[in-house]
Amino acid sequence: MKKTSRKVQAKIKSSGKDKEIKEMEKRGFEYIGTADDFKMPEWMDCTWRRNACGKDECRICGKIRRNRQGHMVKGEDPDDLKFVFEDMNRDFKNAIRMIKKDAERRGIDISNLDELAEEESPEPKEFPLSERIISWRMFLYETLAAEDLFEGMDTESETVKDLSWYSNTLAAKTYRQLCNRWHIKKGDEYGKFDYEYTRYVLEECSKILKKSLSEIIARKRKLRSSPDQFLFLYKQLSILEKSILNI
Repeated sequence: MKKTSRKVQAKIKSSGKDKEIKEMEKRGFEYIGTADDFKMPEWMDCTWRRNACGKDECRICGKIRRNRQGHMVKGEDPDDLKFVFEDMNRDFKNAIRMIKKDAERRGIDISNLDELAEEESPEPKEFPLSERIISWRMFLYETLAAEDLFEGMDTESETVKDLSWYSNTLAAKTYRQLCNRWHIKKGDEYGKFDYEYTRYVLEECSKILKKSLSEIIARKRKLRSSPDQFLFLYKQLSILEKSILNI
């Protein structure tokens, strides 16, 4: 059995992590870190970014492509929020399992990822904030579908595509974060691993959405067209953002 160096033990002991050292050594690992020290691999961003790497060898992109093709073969809309939730949660669970396997090979203890991946959480409708985000998203989609609001604008622009994509992601990841908080409040030994990464994703989605809305507002003002609908969406997102990042 490999022993943790005295230097590392002293450092961990000072931060109150003696128990984790003992657990790791019982399992035959040399302690080199915990979930707090473990960083998400870069390929995890491919689970939610619109412009993922797209590489066949990527652990995520190939699966996402097959998900979309499978929905279309069944006559389903791959952008329907129902399937977005299902696909993102399933892909996330698979990614967590891969990360756990990689971490164990490196001797890193990431506690309770099995529970994270397997335990059932409440439905989105059971969280008022999730319902508010979904309502905001629906109003955004209705606004984007109104042709008179897009006079002189390209509805296939990168800006509009970002709004469509990241509003879905924001809704799905808000639900994910609410589930994280639900587990924590239950008293589960639920690490910060998923919680912290999901917060980062929510921050990024909000930034992209606000940037895209700002670009449309500026464009409409330049065309002397009323940006009121998009101003409303921007203000509402700013209000929701505070609640989302304080989950």
